[in-house]
Amino acid sequence: MSATPRTVLRTALLTPFLLLAAIPAPLAAAAAPRAVPAAAVPAGSGGLPAAIADPTAPSARINTDGGVVSVRSGPATDKRAMASLGDDTRVAVHCKVWGEQITGTERRSAYWMRVGADRYLPDAFLAWPAARPEVAWCGSGGTGAVTARVATGGSVLNVRREAGTRAARLGTVDDGQVLAVLCQATGEQAAGSAVWLRLAGGRYVAESFVRWSPQRPWLPWCGQEPVRVPPTSSGDFVDQASVPAQAAARASGVPASVLVAQAVDASDWGRAAPARRDHNYFGTACAAPPEIRPAAADGQPAENPSNGAASPGAPHRSAGPQPGTAAQPGANPRADARHAAVMLGCRAYEGTSLRAYRDEADSFADHAALLARVPQHVRALGHAGDPERFVRELQAAGYPGGARHADRIIDLMRRYDLYRLDAVR
Repeated sequence: MSATPRTVLRTALLTPFLLLAAIPAPLAAAAAPRAVPAAAVPAGSGGLPAAIADPTAPSARINTDGGVVSVRSGPATDKRAMASLGDDTRVAVHCKVWGEQITGTERRSAYWMRVGADRYLPDAFLAWPAARPEVAWCGSGGTGAVTARVATGGSVLNVRREAGTRAARLGTVDDGQVLAVLCQATGEQAAGSAVWLRLAGGRYVAESFVRWSPQRPWLPWCGQEPVRVPPTSSGDFVDQASVPAQAAARASGVPASVLVAQAVDASDWGRAAPARRDHNYFGTACAAPPEIRPAAADGQPAENPSNGAASPGAPHRSAGPQPGTAAQPGANPRADARHAAVMLGCRAYEGTSLRAYRDEADSFADHAALLARVPQHVRALGHAGDPERFVRELQAAGYPGGARHADRIIDLMRRYDLYRLDAVR
């Protein structure tokens, strides 16, 4: 019997998250762990029974339209499948994390729910009660749910329309009140920090007056694209990176072949955490004063006056050029125009504060613009038509990529024929 349109649609929708019940048993066993009732997972093995038995945790029902969904070791489809759960299985949810965006039978979502130690289910396949409960963020490592609580020492905390103290005040919250935080944004300095927390309804509070317990979670930046799973092949990575690289090349004069090779070198083909989670493909560091694009309720940047307070993320040496360097007038006409700030904020990776971006395109645009603005790169830009000479001159000018940076970049350009990207401008 031929497949109906509904069957085809369902299969396309659920793959690769589901193992359809129609798959023969031997093949299903080879593709993923055997589907078992949650209660059958041995206690103490890092499985699910502790979550399901917890009467205080919010619960949801798995909806796979007849199949089973993989329980993974992390919030992405490239993480190991640890188990599988069948349709209509009810699970207790400990907390949530931000991960790969999934399109499922219930919704399109980048939230993943922790249902056990190192066990995650995509929210896209979870059916919640009509009054969906608020699920707290997860802490790092084995830490469970964390709490954000107002800590003002007895006074109330102002709630603003945008991420700044001069934005319209929408109300107040009392000291000690628990907050449901959606994401973080960079805005006006408040009590030594420029980080603001966004609540439901487009409302913001200064994080300086919020205490996380027992620890601060990993929060996405407001307006940021979900975690991106790296391509499975070098060809796919080049194809993915070629569009933003060529757009950045047209705007800056930096060869697209060089940009793609540098992205490969700095991000390990997109596998590095800053690229995967914050779309930073070049290890671009933060510096003071920050060039930011705060996420405001109306889409406009919040005012950021210079008040002498330290910005989030101190300057660090990175694999890319240091931001904050003024362009030399007339050196590169395309760099003379004011460079639009594209970063959302700063996040520490292994002790280095790196820029966080909305998406891959912003990372390429920012890196290329920074390269073009550095006065010492004038000689290199004069050889933009010769990518290999460009890279040699870049290294001679002090580009902080190491003594063999040029050799690595040229090898990548030759091996993957990246020069073809420069022919399309």
